[in-house]
Amino acid sequence: MRKIMCCILPFLLACSGQEEESNSIDFEDFAGETGVEEIDSSNLNADTSVDLSTPEGKLVNALSSVYDTIVNDDFNALDRFTFSQTKKIGFKGKHEVPYGKSNMVYPTAKVFYYSFKDTTTTKNAFYNYLDGLSANGEAGAVKIDQDMESIKSPPLLLIVYDTVILSAEYLCEHAKNDWRPFEDSLMNIYGKSYRHKVTIDCGGPLKWHD
Repeated sequence: MRKIMCCILPFLLACSGQEEESNSIDFEDFAGETGVEEIDSSNLNADTSVDLSTPEGKLVNALSSVYDTIVNDDFNALDRFTFSQTKKIGFKGKHEVPYGKSNMVYPTAKVFYYSFKDTTTTKNAFYNYLDGLSANGEAGAVKIDQDMESIKSPPLLLIVYDTVILSAEYLCEHAKNDWRPFEDSLMNIYGKSYRHKVTIDCGGPLKWHD
């Protein structure tokens, strides 16, 4: 009996080793013959999806035929003040516009939305924002309802509501793009009953609008 067990034991061990080897998976079989897939990180963006029922979602939807949505994590001067909520969205044109004599660029815009708890807090943020712009003004302080011919600033749209401040920032290099339909969409969605509306062209002028 002891001799039989001695003969059977090596046989069982050999079978066990073969079974374990057959169940193992080679990494090359798992990953494929070409190895691990390489991903182009330049094509990776943060999640820019929005709820289409919200104002920002409606804006994205309204502009989707002309502009793609891109990441906007830029700092804005209004970030320094006490706000209730902020939304930041970036847009990139689907078609190029001229820049200089021979270059073409895709125009981009950065939209910043800030809501505040009341009108007092909104005014405080707005007045402090104007103080910041005044540092760039070549003709003194920026004053409400007073246009300025020159100011060291890229193109800007600033709209102030009772408890909301909305701005769209552009680049001087994209001045050939017609931003009027873009701004019309902003106004249609966020409202035309504003307290103040300011526009700045590249380097000025700064204009107040009724």
